[in-house]
Amino acid sequence: MENDMPAARPDGPAARDVLRDLDADRSALSGRMAAPAWTHVAFALLAAGFVLSPAFSGGLRAALVPVLVLLTVVLLGYQQSTTGVRARGVGARAWLAFAGALVGVLVLLSVSYGLVASLSPWWVLAPAAVAFGIVLAANIAFERSTREHLRRGR
Repeated sequence: MENDMPAARPDGPAARDVLRDLDADRSALSGRMAAPAWTHVAFALLAAGFVLSPAFSGGLRAALVPVLVLLTVVLLGYQQSTTGVRARGVGARAWLAFAGALVGVLVLLSVSYGLVASLSPWWVLAPAAVAFGIVLAANIAFERSTREHLRRGR
Protein backbone atom coordinates (compact mmCIF):
# COMPACT_ATOMS: atom_id res chain seq x y z
CA MET A 1 0.00 0.00 0.00
CA GLU A 2 1.03 3.53 -0.60
CA ASN A 3 0.49 4.69 2.97
CA ASP A 4 2.75 2.04 4.48
CA MET A 5 5.91 3.73 3.20
CA PRO A 6 7.92 5.64 5.80
CA ALA A 7 7.94 9.40 5.37
CA ALA A 8 11.20 10.98 4.28
CA ARG A 9 12.87 12.96 7.04
CA PRO A 10 13.36 16.64 6.15
CA ASP A 11 16.57 16.91 8.17
CA GLY A 12 18.45 14.29 6.18
CA PRO A 13 21.26 14.81 3.67
CA ALA A 14 18.78 15.58 0.89
CA ALA A 15 17.42 18.56 2.79
CA ARG A 16 20.93 19.90 3.38
CA ASP A 17 21.69 19.50 -0.31
CA VAL A 18 18.53 21.42 -1.21
CA LEU A 19 19.42 24.24 1.20
CA ARG A 20 22.99 24.37 -0.14
CA ASP A 21 21.63 24.55 -3.70
CA LEU A 22 19.21 27.29 -2.64
CA ASP A 23 22.07 29.34 -1.16
CA ALA A 24 24.11 28.83 -4.32
CA ASP A 25 21.15 29.92 -6.46
CA ARG A 26 20.67 33.07 -4.37
CA SER A 27 24.35 33.94 -4.69
CA ALA A 28 24.31 33.38 -8.43
CA LEU A 29 21.13 35.42 -8.83
CA SER A 30 22.49 38.31 -6.79
CA GLY A 31 25.61 38.31 -8.94
CA ARG A 32 23.57 38.50 -12.15
CA MET A 33 21.37 41.35 -11.00
CA ALA A 34 24.09 43.99 -11.07
CA ALA A 35 23.18 47.04 -13.09
CA PRO A 36 25.64 48.32 -15.70
CA ALA A 37 28.16 50.71 -14.12
CA TRP A 38 27.18 53.52 -16.46
CA THR A 39 23.71 53.66 -14.86
CA HIS A 40 25.26 54.79 -11.57
CA VAL A 41 26.99 57.64 -13.37
CA ALA A 42 23.83 58.49 -15.33
CA PHE A 43 21.77 58.81 -12.14
CA ALA A 44 24.48 61.00 -10.63
CA LEU A 45 24.56 63.23 -13.73
CA LEU A 46 20.78 63.60 -13.63
CA ALA A 47 20.93 64.63 -9.97
CA ALA A 48 23.66 67.13 -10.77
CA GLY A 49 21.45 68.47 -13.57
CA PHE A 50 18.61 69.05 -11.12
CA VAL A 51 20.95 70.92 -8.78
CA LEU A 52 22.31 72.96 -11.71
CA SER A 53 18.84 73.94 -12.93
CA PRO A 54 18.57 77.18 -10.86
CA ALA A 55 21.52 78.58 -12.81
CA PHE A 56 19.50 78.63 -16.04
CA SER A 57 17.00 81.30 -17.01
CA GLY A 58 13.28 80.74 -16.49
CA GLY A 59 12.41 79.45 -19.97
CA LEU A 60 15.35 77.09 -20.22
CA ARG A 61 14.84 75.85 -16.66
CA ALA A 62 11.16 75.23 -17.38
CA ALA A 63 12.17 72.98 -20.30
CA LEU A 64 15.13 71.33 -18.55
CA VAL A 65 13.37 70.02 -15.45
CA PRO A 66 10.69 67.95 -17.28
CA VAL A 67 13.39 66.48 -19.53
CA LEU A 68 15.44 65.49 -16.46
CA VAL A 69 12.36 63.94 -14.85
CA LEU A 70 11.57 61.99 -18.03
CA LEU A 71 15.17 60.76 -18.34
CA THR A 72 15.13 59.68 -14.70
CA VAL A 73 11.93 57.67 -15.20
CA VAL A 74 13.34 56.05 -18.35
CA LEU A 75 16.58 55.19 -16.57
CA LEU A 76 14.67 53.72 -13.61
CA GLY A 77 12.69 51.54 -16.02
CA TYR A 78 15.85 50.44 -17.80
CA GLN A 79 17.57 49.58 -14.53
CA GLN A 80 14.57 47.59 -13.33
CA SER A 81 14.38 45.65 -16.60
CA THR A 82 18.13 44.97 -16.52
CA THR A 83 18.39 43.87 -12.89
CA GLY A 84 14.91 42.43 -12.40
CA VAL A 85 14.69 44.17 -9.02
CA ARG A 86 11.41 45.78 -8.06
CA ALA A 87 11.11 48.48 -5.44
CA ARG A 88 9.28 46.35 -2.91
CA GLY A 89 12.07 43.79 -2.63
CA VAL A 90 15.14 45.89 -1.97
CA GLY A 91 15.33 45.99 1.82
CA ALA A 92 15.48 48.72 4.44
CA ARG A 93 19.15 49.64 3.99
CA ALA A 94 18.63 50.26 0.29
CA TRP A 95 15.66 52.51 1.04
CA LEU A 96 17.78 54.35 3.59
CA ALA A 97 20.44 55.03 0.92
CA PHE A 98 17.75 56.25 -1.46
CA ALA A 99 16.18 58.52 1.17
CA GLY A 100 19.57 59.95 2.11
CA ALA A 101 20.36 60.75 -1.51
CA LEU A 102 16.95 62.33 -2.05
CA VAL A 103 17.27 64.54 1.02
CA GLY A 104 20.84 65.46 0.04
CA VAL A 105 19.81 66.48 -3.47
CA LEU A 106 16.88 68.54 -2.19
CA VAL A 107 19.12 70.35 0.32
CA LEU A 108 21.70 71.02 -2.40
CA LEU A 109 18.96 72.27 -4.73
CA SER A 110 17.95 74.76 -2.04
CA VAL A 111 21.57 75.80 -1.66
CA SER A 112 21.75 76.31 -5.42
CA TYR A 113 18.75 78.61 -5.38
CA GLY A 114 20.38 80.59 -2.59
CA LEU A 115 23.69 80.84 -4.43
CA VAL A 116 22.01 82.03 -7.62
CA ALA A 117 20.04 84.64 -5.69
CA SER A 118 22.96 85.99 -3.67
CA LEU A 119 26.10 85.38 -5.71
CA SER A 120 26.67 84.20 -9.23
CA PRO A 121 25.12 81.30 -11.15
CA TRP A 122 28.61 79.85 -11.49
CA TRP A 123 28.62 79.00 -7.78
CA VAL A 124 26.00 76.35 -8.51
CA LEU A 125 28.75 74.10 -9.86
CA ALA A 126 29.94 73.31 -6.31
CA PRO A 127 26.65 71.88 -4.98
CA ALA A 128 26.12 70.10 -8.31
CA ALA A 129 29.46 68.33 -7.90
CA VAL A 130 28.54 67.37 -4.35
CA ALA A 131 25.15 66.07 -5.55
CA PHE A 132 26.94 63.99 -8.19
CA GLY A 133 29.11 62.39 -5.51
CA ILE A 134 26.23 61.78 -3.11
CA VAL A 135 24.01 60.15 -5.72
CA LEU A 136 26.84 58.05 -7.14
CA ALA A 137 27.73 56.72 -3.69
CA ALA A 138 24.07 56.19 -2.75
CA ASN A 139 23.30 54.36 -5.99
CA ILE A 140 26.23 52.01 -5.47
CA ALA A 141 25.21 51.47 -1.82
CA PHE A 142 21.62 50.86 -2.94
CA GLU A 143 22.72 48.16 -5.35
CA ARG A 144 25.08 46.48 -2.88
CA SER A 145 22.52 46.39 -0.11
CA THR A 146 19.87 45.07 -2.51
CA ARG A 147 22.18 42.30 -3.63
CA GLU A 148 23.02 41.45 -0.03
CA HIS A 149 19.32 41.47 0.83
CA LEU A 150 18.68 38.96 -1.94
CA ARG A 151 21.72 36.88 -1.01
CA ARG A 152 20.35 36.53 2.55
CA GLY A 153 17.05 35.38 1.08
CA ARG A 154 14.73 38.02 2.45
